[in-house]
Amino acid sequence: MLPVIEPVATSRLKSELNERTFLCNTSHGGFQVYMVDCDNAPGVLQEVGRLRELAFRGSGGGTGKQVDLDRFDLDSSLGFKQLVLWDPEAEIIAGGYRILFGDRCRFDAAGQPMMPSAHLFRFSEAFIKDYLPKTAELSRSFISYAFLQDSSAIRNVFALDGLFEGICHAVANTGMQYFFGKVTFYPTYPQEALWMISHLFSKHSASDLVVPHLAFPVKPVEGEEGILCNETFKEDFRALKLEFRKRGYYIPPILNSYINLSEAFRFFGSAVNDEFGDVIEMGLLVAFADITTERYRALLPGA
Repeated sequence: MLPVIEPVATSRLKSELNERTFLCNTSHGGFQVYMVDCDNAPGVLQEVGRLRELAFRGSGGGTGKQVDLDRFDLDSSLGFKQLVLWDPEAEIIAGGYRILFGDRCRFDAAGQPMMPSAHLFRFSEAFIKDYLPKTAELSRSFISYAFLQDSSAIRNVFALDGLFEGICHAVANTGMQYFFGKVTFYPTYPQEALWMISHLFSKHSASDLVVPHLAFPVKPVEGEEGILCNETFKEDFRALKLEFRKRGYYIPPILNSYINLSEAFRFFGSAVNDEFGDVIEMGLLVAFADITTERYRALLPGA
């Protein structure tokens, strides 16, 4: 495993995070969101790659390289953008997301979309035709360790919140109707907890529009039939959270954020990512029309 690169100079970051790349101020936490790519902000991209690698290594994943950057980051012709959450008070990048608007997606010789998720999942013809042109793919979400160490617990919550607010602004005028995201479970995450989460989503929202290439094997958990026994997702999720508290498990913050947005998902199963420390990636599709949080809905297409 290689040591990560040295931090990019703050002066360079501030010069590239400018009025041309500015997207929005966040409603809470005092953050700013920028949308950049490898052409207009190469220094920011290097810092994003450095912070990603540190964040993912700290949780048991990562690439093992000096920066977590791949062809989707480094080839602007593939259409990917970086959403960057900037903390102007500390003058650091607090977090980020990579985003692709599906109508800009290119395809390989086999007709599969050229995007990170294609390494993990196979996309059906129905998905490619009916959903992909209207779907924003989200990947590589992170909150930086430097921000987590220097900020209060309240601002930590606002960081994830601010990133999603940035996503809403980014898609507002694009014609997108869905976002496709992955929730990453690291090797340190309790397998029983992951199995129970998988059973919850399988019960209420399983879909074969997209399927894993290498599916994570899910096993029964003793006593779960008495927990996931309710009619609605909301009731089962509430029961699951109570059981997790008893067992000392936790819901990953990014998954909790998605569930707080909507209770209507299409669940595509969980894939083993053999290029990223064998982490488990759970695929979810959310329709903007199903998002229940009013302040986000006001920013989305069709509002």
